[in-house]
Amino acid sequence: MGKATAHSRGPPAYRDEPDHAETASMASAVLLDDVDSFPDEELPSYTDTPAESHTSATPSISLSASQFYEQPPEPPFSSHDLNYSEYRTRFLNYSTEVSTLSIFIKQQLQYPASYFVQLCGTHTETRRNGNKETKDNITDFYIRINLTYLLGPWGSGSIEFLPDNKRGYRGTIIPRLPPSKGISLDEEIGEDELSTWCKKYVSDPSKIKSFTLKREIQHHDTKKLEHLLRSAIAETNYRGQVSIEFLKQHERVVIYSPGTINQWRMTVWIRWIFYLTFLWIFAWPVLFFLTSRYEVVKGIFQYADCPPNTNPNRKPTVMSEVAWFHRWESAIKRAALARMVNKDGACLDEEYREATERADARGEAVGRTPEIPRTGNAFADGALGLIGQGLRVAEGFSAQRGWGGDC
Repeated sequence: MGKATAHSRGPPAYRDEPDHAETASMASAVLLDDVDSFPDEELPSYTDTPAESHTSATPSISLSASQFYEQPPEPPFSSHDLNYSEYRTRFLNYSTEVSTLSIFIKQQLQYPASYFVQLCGTHTETRRNGNKETKDNITDFYIRINLTYLLGPWGSGSIEFLPDNKRGYRGTIIPRLPPSKGISLDEEIGEDELSTWCKKYVSDPSKIKSFTLKREIQHHDTKKLEHLLRSAIAETNYRGQVSIEFLKQHERVVIYSPGTINQWRMTVWIRWIFYLTFLWIFAWPVLFFLTSRYEVVKGIFQYADCPPNTNPNRKPTVMSEVAWFHRWESAIKRAALARMVNKDGACLDEEYREATERADARGEAVGRTPEIPRTGNAFADGALGLIGQGLRVAEGFSAQRGWGGDC
């Protein structure tokens, strides 16, 4: 959080420079071992004309991924919570001009919420100093991957309004059903439902009011994907605690009417004073009963055309959970083994995944267990054989023992 500003930015969602941070250098260490073990490859010949297009399916999906992902534009004079899930603005024109508010909401609902999967591995280390015993929680890896492009390109969502048979905030203090006639549209001038709600909000005489728009992600089988991700980490023989979360940013945008009270509720240092002095216990009920709320519209973005396990012909918007897992499985394993800790919300990017994919392809071509070189000397060849067997035994023992367990 910070002061309300028109230029506040969330944490970096997609990182295209894996060599820029120390976390990337650690991740590259795993790839480096593989690269050094392979023979030098012949460089392609130089040509002034671009090569013919012969991209495979994987690069084309990668290109689409970078095109699909775009953060929603931040509202003017806005602030946000610590998790970047809710943005708030008191921009005057949104509470005084119907067309400005309607255009802003339509623009915002073209963008899905920023969607991530986060994998964290931790273990506990116990340290003894005389009679004292301390336990430290150690982070072994902290990986975040952006999933937003799996929801489809810009503008692929749909707008949904609060149905008449459901309780909700329609300019009220508490959730209620609408009047018997519901909301009336002026069809003669071609007025749509969103414009009608914007007009109702702008014309509301309440001194303290808010209009909230939400973004919702549907039909993603997070249980299946979590199970697959846990199996991938388990294959690295990791013995620590693994937590997997599906995180969302830009889930809500709240438009507050201008006024002193709403200015205070958005000012960070004033909020902290109320938190630390426990004045929020008294302020929260007052704000609750003074604010007229409008929560009638949300943007729907579907991972697939139907919920999981409901239709065998379920069609994903971009790719299925299993297909995405197979694309990222090897990269996730390497990042975990490299003890990668993505700081400041940075994400594992396509460049790292593609580098891992190329290393795997070279490894399959060369072979993971090359033949032991022969020197012609029986004693030397025997020694090399014993060394190779010893290394394989040590590797097997290490794999059986695992890593990252409590100690």
